[in-house]
Amino acid sequence: MTVDSWQPSPQTGNIDSEILERLLNAASSFASDQNFTPDLNWIQPFAKADPIKWKDAVKDLANDQLIELIKMLTVLETRENWDLADKSPVIAVFKLYKKKFGIDKDLVKWVKANTDNQYLPFGPLL
Repeated sequence: MTVDSWQPSPQTGNIDSEILERLLNAASSFASDQNFTPDLNWIQPFAKADPIKWKDAVKDLANDQLIELIKMLTVLETRENWDLADKSPVIAVFKLYKKKFGIDKDLVKWVKANTDNQYLPFGPLL
């Protein structure tokens, strides 16, 4: 009988321009119905980054880039069972999106239809 030991995900630092570029490339080619492969596992430690780091990293992104990132992170969190609850990066990215472009009702409906995280996309009520 073998016993695996639990290894915590490595903590991440800042979401620098190189990481942001990789995230945007992944998001632009991402399809919510695609099969997930281990090549997307590198995203999980960044999904656990502080919301302030996310806001700083994505503050200069265009409307469509933010939408693609929100959709990819929503699906990955749900399908990969990351269980981030109110710590989800989707909340931070969506708040910035809302501040820059207003509320997109279709995006809100899409996020709610594609997640089991009750906090998405707006975060906790209080």
